[in-house]
Amino acid sequence: MRNINILTFIILMGTTYCSGQNISDVVRWSSLDPMGTSRTMGVGSAFGAMGGDFSVININPAGIAEFRISEFTFTPSLRTNSTSSYFEKDPSNVSYAKKSKLGLDNIGFVICRNLSSKSNWTSSNFAIGYSRIADISRNISLQGKTEGSITTMFAEKANGIKPEDLDEFVAYPAYNTGAIFDINEDNFYETDFAQPDLPVNKNQEIIQQGGINELTLGWAGEYEHKMNLGFSVGVPFASFEELKTYTETDPADEIATFDNLEFTERLNTSGVGINFKAGFTYKPTNILRFGAAFHSPTWYRFTDNYSNSLTYSFVDDSPKSFSYDSQDGTFDYKISNPWRAIGSLGTIYKIGNIVGFVNADVEYLDYTNADYNGTAYSSEPGEAAYTKEVNKQIQARLGTATNVRLGTELGYKNLRFRAGYSWEQSAFNADNFYNNKLSFGFGFRGDRFFMDLGIRVSEQSEGYNPYVVIEPSLDPLTNINTTRTRGALTFGFKF
Repeated sequence: MRNINILTFIILMGTTYCSGQNISDVVRWSSLDPMGTSRTMGVGSAFGAMGGDFSVININPAGIAEFRISEFTFTPSLRTNSTSSYFEKDPSNVSYAKKSKLGLDNIGFVICRNLSSKSNWTSSNFAIGYSRIADISRNISLQGKTEGSITTMFAEKANGIKPEDLDEFVAYPAYNTGAIFDINEDNFYETDFAQPDLPVNKNQEIIQQGGINELTLGWAGEYEHKMNLGFSVGVPFASFEELKTYTETDPADEIATFDNLEFTERLNTSGVGINFKAGFTYKPTNILRFGAAFHSPTWYRFTDNYSNSLTYSFVDDSPKSFSYDSQDGTFDYKISNPWRAIGSLGTIYKIGNIVGFVNADVEYLDYTNADYNGTAYSSEPGEAAYTKEVNKQIQARLGTATNVRLGTELGYKNLRFRAGYSWEQSAFNADNFYNNKLSFGFGFRGDRFFMDLGIRVSEQSEGYNPYVVIEPSLDPLTNINTTRTRGALTFGFKF
């Protein structure tokens, strides 16, 4: 684990971003988007009371009981993520970035077994498959001119520590390259920025890619054509890669001795977990359905591999430039995300040749039930205190969330038309905004083959700091707006 003093830790935890294992990791691995098939995507993932689609295994597995014939589906997708970003103190300088990628959202098998009419159980179905349940890929570009320099953060990380004891990933690279120095040899470090509030040109490029793919096995059965019961076991595979390149420049030679710096951070995270889901649906009449599902926490084990590098250029009698590449670091830890409860209500309608449904799902989760454990694979003395502080921040800064998803499908002969909308609450209790997602789609349903197209557009706003220092007014707070557009095409075969 990276050496980090308690004061700096508390400052870091005051933002929505931090470079270590912390509250941001908990939120990242707790924010899910269960789509899978294009049909579920088209109705905004509002499918809890309906069933009859493979993706319900990740919403309410009881819906698997609605199948009357075995089915195979696979769903390729195109994911596009666009960001606009600006420093809060330089709002006119907006930067844009875009990332597109092909992927696979779903492969699923449902094996149906229609039971004898003499049995009260009228179906017993098994399902196994893969679904993409979260996507966290995007590119971010930042540029502007704000007060302060990242070298202040370097110095604060180093203060009070002998040069030979500085941490390998931030403070020592800064000392080795001359970004910080100790003139008085008192273990308190200076920088080339005599005035900490000098305006500095800043730029950061961030490349993020990754997500969660879940392998799921489930069973569901229908009892007396009224009640469906189901459960599933999920094994999610999580991955996240991040490359951050932060630069400061002085093109107009406004800062004595300083020329430029480039600080690069690399992170590769991989993890695997396990979870359980159970649910029921009930059909009191032919047109009305309701249901409920419970999702256990997902118990993850993660491994982080990381490294940093720094290049610092300055003028001291003559131009000089030094670089340092850190060693590779690795760290194993555990995270459990919060349990979820989902309630669903839906109705089926038929008007002449037009058939369809309307469904509403309400999801509740309490992010304070999440847990970080940095001591699972580490016996370092400081790790226990760090784990305690992270979990304290989870309790203090995260809250409960109530997410609402609405969706409808309209069918005419072999054609289907779909639309959906959802409001999803932020995990942070200080935020009062919702993430909005708009979906639509259409499809063709044949006797043995079907094809569906789904499109979803979502928007998210967040704050971010490339670095943080003791004086909050010198933090380069950034606003990032992310628009995610996802298109998927499902091919299905019945057998």
